[in-house]
Amino acid sequence: KESSSFLDLKQGKKNRISAREERQIRKIVENKSKEDVVSYANATHERTKQRKREKRIAGSAKASYDLWDDDVPQNKDTKVIHVTSGVKSMGGTAPIHFKAVTKTSLRKDVQQPATFSKNSMRAREKTKARAKKSVKVEPAQPGQSYRPDGEQHQDAIGEALSIELRRKEAVDYLNAPLSSGLKAETMALIVGSSDEESSDDEEMEESERRPVKKKEKMTRAQRNRQKRAKVRQQELEGRREKKQFMHQVFESKKTSKQLKKVESEQGVKREHLKGLLDEKNAKPIGVNIFGARAEIDPINAPSLPVALSEELKGGGLRRVKPKGSLLTDRVESLISRNMANRKVTNIKQRNHGKRRMKGGKGRDFILA
Repeated sequence: KESSSFLDLKQGKKNRISAREERQIRKIVENKSKEDVVSYANATHERTKQRKREKRIAGSAKASYDLWDDDVPQNKDTKVIHVTSGVKSMGGTAPIHFKAVTKTSLRKDVQQPATFSKNSMRAREKTKARAKKSVKVEPAQPGQSYRPDGEQHQDAIGEALSIELRRKEAVDYLNAPLSSGLKAETMALIVGSSDEESSDDEEMEESERRPVKKKEKMTRAQRNRQKRAKVRQQELEGRREKKQFMHQVFESKKTSKQLKKVESEQGVKREHLKGLLDEKNAKPIGVNIFGARAEIDPINAPSLPVALSEELKGGGLRRVKPKGSLLTDRVESLISRNMANRKVTNIKQRNHGKRRMKGGKGRDFILA
């Protein structure tokens, strides 16, 4: 009775108990004696006091942030804002939820970090995984030093010489006359073509002047003979097609073997091409810039910066003449890594309405 009267009293907000807790207390009071209930309550009280005492022990609690650091999110001034969740609602109004953000993130004069969705981040990771390996700054060759080894210096000079020889061959090919690569028979044919054209024109004029003979009308016997010959020809073609079809049926096993052989050869070829492609993709881009550029466009390719043997006789770094250009190296590296576009040359200007523009891909971002 005392317990029931105690539970029926009006409780304050601090010590208010729920209906579930009230049922548990009634069950304990009904099934336990008074001494057991008192001892159980005292033990629970002692455990609660011990927990509070452990929390208040000096040095046992670990701070999760620096109390004097203003950059920590816990120490920043926050503001509660409402954010639309974007979920459909019954009333037609998009529901909102409240979120505490720092006041610095709401300032318009401070650049805020960009936010990306999960799909965007996943796409970025896939693109990064598929990207080729690249060398941002290619180290110089040992032979390009101001005090190089003899063999390494000769290798660097040989590479620079090969680039210059390619440039000379390309220039000579452009400046060479058209008749230099033609045989004598071809030249004679080109030179004598005008006389032959005049004679052909005369023959055409004579043939045009000749009267065209009118086709005579066929007799009934001739038409019947022509129909019979056409029917025989159709029958002959039908027998030939039937014979070929039967031959193909009997040769099906042989044809299947040939197809399997062709498929196996194509599979080997496909694997070989895949291996070559994987080997090509495994090579990093941004390496051997000058040699690769000389293979594509030897005329406009930059020269490999290397000093000659006579220029290195001084032996000091102050007396060495500078070679190459850092800006050229950087631009060529960006182009080889597909980060910039090259200037399009030898493109005819085309009229597009009232303005004149140059054709070619990548004309908006021209660096070299």
